Amino acid sequence: MVAWLESALEAGRLYRSVGALGAEQLRPHVHRAWVRSHGGGADPRRPKAEMLSALDTERLRERQHGLIIAAEPYLRALSRASGDERHAVMVGDARAVLLDVLGDEQTIHGPERVPGPGALLEERVCGANGVGTAIAEDGYTELVGPEHFIQGFHAFTCHGLPLRGGDGATIGVLSLSVRRPEIGWRLHEILLCAAQAIEMDLVAARLEQDMDRVLTARDVPMADLSRLLQDVLQARGAARLRIEIAADQLAGSLLTQTRDVLHLAATVMRRFRRCAALWRALALDGATAPRSVALDALIRDLTDMLEVESAVCDVTISVQEVEPVVVEADHGTLARDLFRVLLSAIRAARRGVVHLALRARPTGGELCLTLSPGMGVAMRAPPPVRMLVPAHPGAPERSASDLAVWMA
Repeated sequence: MVAWLESALEAGRLYRSVGALGAEQLRPHVHRAWVRSHGGGADPRRPKAEMLSALDTERLRERQHGLIIAAEPYLRALSRASGDERHAVMVGDARAVLLDVLGDEQTIHGPERVPGPGALLEERVCGANGVGTAIAEDGYTELVGPEHFIQGFHAFTCHGLPLRGGDGATIGVLSLSVRRPEIGWRLHEILLCAAQAIEMDLVAARLEQDMDRVLTARDVPMADLSRLLQDVLQARGAARLRIEIAADQLAGSLLTQTRDVLHLAATVMRRFRRCAALWRALALDGATAPRSVALDALIRDLTDMLEVESAVCDVTISVQEVEPVVVEADHGTLARDLFRVLLSAIRAARRGVVHLALRARPTGGELCLTLSPGMGVAMRAPPPVRMLVPAHPGAPERSASDLAVWMA
């Protein structure tokens, strides 16, 4: 590490004296950032960041209230994970303007303090830094000491990564600044996890707004959608708790346990993303052009989403066989049809078992459900259900003639 830091120091001296940018002296992502900084007119001798006025900062924070609220618990967790180390954790908007900063007293208010809310950290203004460069690189970025373009940031090691909305577009940035590089590397995993959690909270808020404005959904009762949404949103609390536990463990240098906890948090958030996308497909009733749909993956996601409903009905879903099947279909319409069938099967098999199989057929995929209700639930077991999902739009779709007997 010492060699490339010395190279970065020399690159800075060379640039300030003759304006030369030697690619061989800088790590590739740092060289790209310096080229952008030079092209944008950033001053390498600048002692600190430019700031918005207090009024403009307050107006910006009001407009970005949702992002600030989503980030706040994770800024606190990252700050706690830093322990007694000098540090600052920051969230900014998509233009690299800081919205909120937390850290130790010396770093936030001392003579060598980090920029506060309203700081303009875009590269053309402030050169290569953990906020503006993460947005410009469109990915995780690390800058150590003299790799920062302006001299005023040389005391810090900064890590940053963009925050993305549901459509993948950058909506903000999360960054961590520390004095000792090894502390930043120790906090690397929890920083990545915190960014995913912020994105999860923003998606969750959007889902709640969707629920408020959705009045009807084809073939899916609103009461079911509302209960299902609450099941999906439970992931927020589970992920946040694990990140807070990991923060406490990092503060106590319990690194091995931390990795296990963060792995569990990441698993919860991956499941949330799948369930959130599926819930929107169920709730937002709009026809779309047919596309390739992995039927086996869709059925697995639906059964996963209905896990709480299965527990409430005391039903076990026994997956006997699921073969890979790809069909051409309107994803939302297909998801609602399958949801309706699976939900009805779970309720009909109360206190019992639903045996599920998906088999590939020349004409598409065949979903087979065999229901075994618990004792006293029904006079006789409902008949098996067969649902053929055609491989292509317009192909004949067949299902068991007695399907409506227990789905009505």
